[in-house]
Amino acid sequence: MPENPADSQSAENKTDEIPNAADPASQKRAKRKADRRQEEAEEFWQRVFADPIGRREMWGLLQTTHAFETKFACGPNGFPQPESTWFEAGIQSIGDRLWKSWLLMARDGALLMQDEHDPRFAERAKRKAPIG
Repeated sequence: MPENPADSQSAENKTDEIPNAADPASQKRAKRKADRRQEEAEEFWQRVFADPIGRREMWGLLQTTHAFETKFACGPNGFPQPESTWFEAGIQSIGDRLWKSWLLMARDGALLMQDEHDPRFAERAKRKAPIG
């Protein structure tokens, strides 16, 4: 009889168990693991934003979620559509959360991305460029 994939856990998932609050060693292991995961995430996003293609694609993702704008939906007759407005607000919220997480994990790269792709910042970045 074939093994049920839901029953088999990877080595990493086996260590995702809840730490024993009464065991200092278990707490220490859990903190080390959380710190390592955070460092790995930061390194990943720093690599993404170090690449011009990564910055372009992440900017496209923010544009898709209209992270830097607020949309108020109206129907074809011009009347407000609150359900659609809230739907758009949910999409924007995802973009906002991504943007803030990128600022925390790869601030320099995220700000460089904004300088390169956001017209409001791109113009300012051009003016501040050294004349040579």
